[in-house]
Amino acid sequence: MTEKTPIPPEVLVAGLVHLLDVSPLSDNLFRGAQRPGGVGRIFGGQVIGQALAAAMKTIATDKLVHSLHAYFMRPGDEDYPIDFRVEADFDGRTFSNRRVVAIQKEKPILNLVASFQVPEAGLTHQLPMPDVAPPESLDDLADYARQRRDELSEQQYRFLVRPSPFEIRYVGVPTFFQSQATDPISHMWFRMRAPVLANQHMHRAILAFATDLALLGTALMPHGLRLQSAALQSASLDHALWFHDDVAVDDWLLYTMDSPWSGHGRGYNRGMIFDRWGKLVASCTQEGLMRVKA
Repeated sequence: MTEKTPIPPEVLVAGLVHLLDVSPLSDNLFRGAQRPGGVGRIFGGQVIGQALAAAMKTIATDKLVHSLHAYFMRPGDEDYPIDFRVEADFDGRTFSNRRVVAIQKEKPILNLVASFQVPEAGLTHQLPMPDVAPPESLDDLADYARQRRDELSEQQYRFLVRPSPFEIRYVGVPTFFQSQATDPISHMWFRMRAPVLANQHMHRAILAFATDLALLGTALMPHGLRLQSAALQSASLDHALWFHDDVAVDDWLLYTMDSPWSGHGRGYNRGMIFDRWGKLVASCTQEGLMRVKA
């Protein structure tokens, strides 16, 4: 389909749910679907989301994921499916632990460890949500890109206007358009374009997918560089995510990102995800390759 015949939002959302809902091959082996129309390197968030979904299928229904830690080893290839081998390392009354290896073409491309917990009450505190403009007052990222077509390469433009199940609205200038050095702080509202008729496990798998959408670009802001720049070699190296509460990915979430450090060809990034009422529902960190080409 082209932009003149857009894909319905509910079809885009159902496609992402299907992509993350891995299929069992045996007791502890699952296969992730290929993204329709995918070309080249697989998006890292997809591999994380599918690995987490595979781990979830081996967990008792009363336990929810509260943290994951992942390392990327090799880039995935869109031309091949990914198999996920799950090891049940620990099952206690309150906590369970799962170790997942993502395998493509007989080689591991990602290691992930996830911890699950039966929800319980406890002492609570959180940092306040930043005071930023509401999503209703901001432009959709794809519309923003169409209005500034001449500021983008062909590759960047196609990337930003491609059909997506996510609606994304940046507070201020999106990192994709940064051309001057600025402080490494970014705020982005996002939500699914249609309701997600699935349980909390799937909402958390989708959030894991989404946390890889923009985080690495924050470390480029002090250097006046953009993701997708021809002068840059970039890739996610590792990713950690903590779920603090239930999350609804089909309502607005604020993704607040900063980057305290970069060096040695790597950039370190942090993120906090708030619901629209100010509750901190998740936090994440990521280090990525950001190497300037000779």
